[in-house]
Amino acid sequence: MTLPHLNLYGRFFLLFTVTTILLVVFILLGSFSLSEKEAKKIVYDRHDALYEIMAKLVAGPIDIKKLKVEAKKNRVEIQITRGTQHWNTGGKLPTITVLQENSTPLGKIYFTKVGAKYFVYTISNNTTIVVTSQIANLIVYSNGLTLWPWFAALCVLLISYKVLNSQLKPINTAINSAIQISQGNFKSRIEKHPKNDLSNLTRGLNTMAESIEQLFSSKNELLLSVSHELRSPMARMKVLLALLTHNETVSKLNSEINKMDEIVEQLLESERLKDSHKLVNLETYFLPNVLTGILDSFDNNSALRVEGTIPEIAIDIDFGRFKFLIRNLIENALTHSHSSSPVILTCSKESTELFIRVRDFGSGIEAEFLPKIFDPFSQATGVDNRNSQGVGLGLFLCKRIALVHGGELSVSSEIGKGSEFTVTLPIVEHG
Repeated sequence: MTLPHLNLYGRFFLLFTVTTILLVVFILLGSFSLSEKEAKKIVYDRHDALYEIMAKLVAGPIDIKKLKVEAKKNRVEIQITRGTQHWNTGGKLPTITVLQENSTPLGKIYFTKVGAKYFVYTISNNTTIVVTSQIANLIVYSNGLTLWPWFAALCVLLISYKVLNSQLKPINTAINSAIQISQGNFKSRIEKHPKNDLSNLTRGLNTMAESIEQLFSSKNELLLSVSHELRSPMARMKVLLALLTHNETVSKLNSEINKMDEIVEQLLESERLKDSHKLVNLETYFLPNVLTGILDSFDNNSALRVEGTIPEIAIDIDFGRFKFLIRNLIENALTHSHSSSPVILTCSKESTELFIRVRDFGSGIEAEFLPKIFDPFSQATGVDNRNSQGVGLGLFLCKRIALVHGGELSVSSEIGKGSEFTVTLPIVEHG
């Protein structure tokens, strides 16, 4: 049933009103319901009083007007048959022949059921008196059906829950969509929109996701365009510098251009890694050889130490990107450590996973910054020994490189005690 003319508040008000009314009705019916056996016992217990009342109705001439008043007052229907004469206070009731088919004698009174109605009747002064009660017909049921009002109340609750859930389901959909968008999935869209006020919410989220996607797309296109455009003039500057007489100024200019070139390459790499699984070039390497080569590139830096042994296993990696990942973590640790503090690299193999940890004993990273540390263009502030040379792309690229290898990059840190970055990579068994 659709009610397009009702707003969400109106629908909820109608649902709660109908549910409350039905529950009250069914609970009342369930509280006062009687089985046929219990109804017969009540009639039998009150046999004398009931018989006396019914006999008085036919003790003399029948006053149909008075009879109708009494019937209406007590919410009953009465039928009196004397010979060929019939008096009814309402509609025509079953004949005595029909009533006798399944009747149960309870003294001078008989109890029977015809269709869905219950009747009591008796014969006095050659007159048959039949009575059926509207209330009794509501609360007396066959012996196996006395629990139906409670079952009906349960059904009302279940149906109300289903209706309420269908009306509020778009809220859960909107929450899931918002979570997807907050995690960077700007292509997330809500496909089905409700036919109530919540459609404004779901359509609004789609519009917001489209706007954010366009905004980030424009930002990325700008970065890529600028990055590509910068490469040509930087290449020309390198050629021009090569033609100049080598001196300290030329050397410094060369160094700065190389840094700019590195930043541009990081920007381009960050975009390439978005389509990670298409571009990653995995090959099998012997882990100790790879890590030894990376460590040797630091010219035996005395602050850099390896604890434990490097597992002698083969791993599938994109060598260039893996080298960038480990080097960047070590360089960061060396940069952010105190001059007298060591940087420790450890490797361990657990089941089908490889763990590479880079630990420093520097000033650490603020807790509020940790959730954002892998975001692009982000740098922690207020930490001693933290320089501002980079643009905040290093750890962002490290994170993506770990992800394209099917692994993870995580960090734990404590102010005053240092930080530890952990690279987790899957180990593929080689025959």
